[in-house]
Amino acid sequence: MLLYEDHKQTPVYSVAFSPDGSSFASGARDGSVFLRRATGERHPVCEAGPDAHPIYTLGFNSDGSTVFVGGAGGWSGMRFDGKFWVKCEPSNVAPVTSLALLDDRTLAVGVGDRVKTNAGKFELWDVPTGERRTPLFTEPNGVRAVAVCPAKRTVAWVTGYHKVRVWEIIKTKPIDFPQPKPCPSVAISPDGKQVAAAVDYSVKVYGLEKRQQRLELKGHKGQVSAVAFSPDGETIATGSWDQTVKLWDAATGRERTTFRWPIGRVYCLAYAPDGLRLAAGGDGDRGSVVVWDME
Repeated sequence: MLLYEDHKQTPVYSVAFSPDGSSFASGARDGSVFLRRATGERHPVCEAGPDAHPIYTLGFNSDGSTVFVGGAGGWSGMRFDGKFWVKCEPSNVAPVTSLALLDDRTLAVGVGDRVKTNAGKFELWDVPTGERRTPLFTEPNGVRAVAVCPAKRTVAWVTGYHKVRVWEIIKTKPIDFPQPKPCPSVAISPDGKQVAAAVDYSVKVYGLEKRQQRLELKGHKGQVSAVAFSPDGETIATGSWDQTVKLWDAATGRERTTFRWPIGRVYCLAYAPDGLRLAAGGDGDRGSVVVWDME
């Protein structure tokens, strides 16, 4: 288990691995973003400061050369030029709650507020040209979280109006799954057959073919704030304000194990691409991120 305390007493809202697993990034409320390489090197991608905006979401392009950073100040792509991290992709200043790359040209972006019911949108952007694609989906209460399934060209987002929306982008309309309460996190299985949404103290798992709820994962004693499928689709990881991470069997919903790390309330989770490591960030008193082996 590796414990990183790069963010200096501020909650960590996002963690992400590069596609080859050799790099790991974390972003925090104070606007700081750090990248850790397998060699142990630490790179400050974005600096904290009085004018910095909270970072809510991170993602890598396919070769790991670009880190996409999103937060209250919008989104941009950052690339290392050998000495500094510089903006290399067109930036957008609308407040971003979540982003994910569907492919190297297509960035899925959720616009809105993480807590308040402000107006927002779900958007697809063409990264090389910096142009927003059509259609876009206006969400009167904003978008809280976004997930993608590249294999099925499918995206999902949750709205401030307590709704999970799943859209196969070749189709005209998304599928909607109304929820009783807000959903701070959503994930799509790697095969595109299931979507999981954090709802209060549990996670609801839906089968997309029959458009029905398959499972409800219950066991946390606090709000579930993060959910992620393992790369093989067999496990669902959940993180909660009860300061635990739980692993569940994605087929049966059976709880497999529970981890409690010294990072406070868990805000974010990410699997390494090979599924052998899992990372979590929280609001502990040292801005901590933990990365541990799954075997």
